[in-house]
Amino acid sequence: MKQLAEIDTIIFDMDGTIVLSRDVAIQSVRRGAMEMFEELGIAASPPDEERILEGIGKPSPEYFAGLFPELEPSVRERIQQRIYELEAEILAQGGGEFAPGAPDALVQLRHKGLKLGLASNCGVRYFESNIRAFRLGEYFDAMLCSGMRGYPEKSVILKELLHTLGAGRAMMVGDRRYDIEAAIQCDMFPVGCVYGYGTKEELEGASVIIANLNELIDILGEKRCCITNS
Repeated sequence: MKQLAEIDTIIFDMDGTIVLSRDVAIQSVRRGAMEMFEELGIAASPPDEERILEGIGKPSPEYFAGLFPELEPSVRERIQQRIYELEAEILAQGGGEFAPGAPDALVQLRHKGLKLGLASNCGVRYFESNIRAFRLGEYFDAMLCSGMRGYPEKSVILKELLHTLGAGRAMMVGDRRYDIEAAIQCDMFPVGCVYGYGTKEELEGASVIIANLNELIDILGEKRCCITNS
């Protein structure tokens, strides 16, 4: 496809696309909630696994509002901060893992001359914890999370990254509908990942569906000419 041949930039979602942190999310949310409920005298049970996982990919304020809808924002903020602390601890101790095909695919894509960006709807603290734990700075030319800009729509984050990277024709790779919708809004080639947190149904708007990041190498063509990074 001509539009694939013209791609010089790929922006990836983080959670569920580059890293998989299912257990990190479950442990930190449930433990953090139980600790803070006890400290604050709140008679409630922590969110179940289904609720925790179904919200991954949403902007952090929306995610935590969905986890604790019955609590006042100020109380929710205190619980959120404790969860952030636990996430950082678990990641530093080796929690989470790279998604299938990463980081090998990222190395190969950079070797082909493609500019790579990382975009997430998460908060700053969680974003930075993942960057440290997985040394993501070694793979990406630019990284930006929604929390750094006051939690705008993901398309806003993508547009800033596209500008920063000097993108011509770009691809967006993600595992949730938010990624696919944002890619379409930004006139990017949308690729959905079925190994992440989203369902296959919510990725129907993607032009291509992959089960491993190494599939991107084949999609873009093994004989692709290198592009000079700007």
